Amino acid sequence: MRRRELWYSAVVRDRYGKVISRERRRSHSFLKQWNQLVACQMVPWEGFGFPNIKATDGTYWPVGIGTHGYNFRMNGYANADDFGIVIGTGSTPVTVSDYALENQIRQGTGPGQMDHLVCTVAASVVSDPDCDFLISRSFANNSGGSITVRESGIYVWMERCVSPFTSYARACVVRDVFSTPQVVPDGGGITVNYTLRVTE
Repeated sequence: MRRRELWYSAVVRDRYGKVISRERRRSHSFLKQWNQLVACQMVPWEGFGFPNIKATDGTYWPVGIGTHGYNFRMNGYANADDFGIVIGTGSTPVTVSDYALENQIRQGTGPGQMDHLVCTVAASVVSDPDCDFLISRSFANNSGGSITVRESGIYVWMERCVSPFTSYARACVVRDVFSTPQVVPDGGGITVNYTLRVTE
């Protein structure tokens, strides 16, 4: 029987690049927005019963298959904290109805902020019996103090299926709370990886 699995890892380094802590676990934290967006790719919703999917700001968006192919886009730009892998300080347990991180760490160098590097999405790799693809992002702490990261997730683009068609919202499709809070020292950084796997 084939299974769909999601794994995450978090690796913290000090200002000299030395690994000071790490965690790797199987994620059980696909959120309802994930399956809602999958469904949008299977049915031409435009014109009848398109779903309204809850965005990260709490509003509901009429989402369809899209004309630009932006649904599920997660390759966040450098300094962009609204899509791709994101991190936060919240510790409330995950529920399938979560629609955002509890307390997201924003882009910047001020207190409690981190620099967001590019979020990369690698090509899928087949190694029988698995087929994996890796999503990865690093964050640099230049805030002047340590920051404790307790949660991570993935924000993706959603494309409207009604006018204005050029507008986009963000959906949280994955959220995890770390079993061990990861303390990132000033001058250090954290790298979060998600591996999506289909396996026999």
